[in-house]
Amino acid sequence: YKRQDYGRWAKQFEVEKLSQEYINEFALKHGNSSNVRGMLSNFLEFTGLKKEFDMPPRATGRKAQKVIRDIPLKDILSMRDFFYNKSFKRGILFDILYQGALRRIEVTSIRINSFRWLKWLKNPEMPCELVIKGKGNKERIVLIEPNTMEMLFKFYQRKYGIETMKELNGFVNSDAFLFINQAGNKLSHKSVYRMIRHASMKLFGRYLRTHELRHARATELERRGVDIKDIKTYLGHNSIATTEIYLHSSEKESIGRITDILHETRFDPDLRFH
Repeated sequence: YKRQDYGRWAKQFEVEKLSQEYINEFALKHGNSSNVRGMLSNFLEFTGLKKEFDMPPRATGRKAQKVIRDIPLKDILSMRDFFYNKSFKRGILFDILYQGALRRIEVTSIRINSFRWLKWLKNPEMPCELVIKGKGNKERIVLIEPNTMEMLFKFYQRKYGIETMKELNGFVNSDAFLFINQAGNKLSHKSVYRMIRHASMKLFGRYLRTHELRHARATELERRGVDIKDIKTYLGHNSIATTEIYLHSSEKESIGRITDILHETRFDPDLRFH
């Protein structure tokens, strides 16, 4: 009986959407029953991902416990400094992962033409729009801070010797992946997971997950004055807690408000390169 139930839930579980958020939503959608939890636990154990993801808290009749830990901004800055000291590539990857509040599978899918380069180059003091394909292949826009974009563009300008408009157009339309491994292939999302895991253990003596960075960015945006409705849109949430379902803001309105706030409260830390 139990095995049959496991199979029933397993058929509905969409592996390509795997994330902490999806696991929580899947369990909640199916009543967070012992059979659903058993299927999820077996799946994570079988795939070797049990240490990477948390099981949703059991229903107790009381307010649900927080699954995601709070990450102080000083820890984010420490990680940023750590990665830039390791390499430019790692620093840029961390900046984009954090600033875009991205899932790790999203950051590894970014291509050069995912950025709206020409729009940003007309006003490089503003954040740059980055088009992300999220869950269900649904597109959304996130914003990358001007100082990160300036470093990234200068890197490619030197690498490709971009001087003419023809060369610029060739660059901005390139569908090459932004992050590749040593073999020249698309960087795996597991590599991003290991990168964050290793750095957090070295710096703080505890493991952090990329999903926690998404929540940390959301918290930072809220503290900088971004409305909660806009943050929900920014994160690409389709399903929110029942009490928040009615909150809605169009992507255009959300991106406009976040762009203004990021520009007005621009954060430009002192970077060190080695």
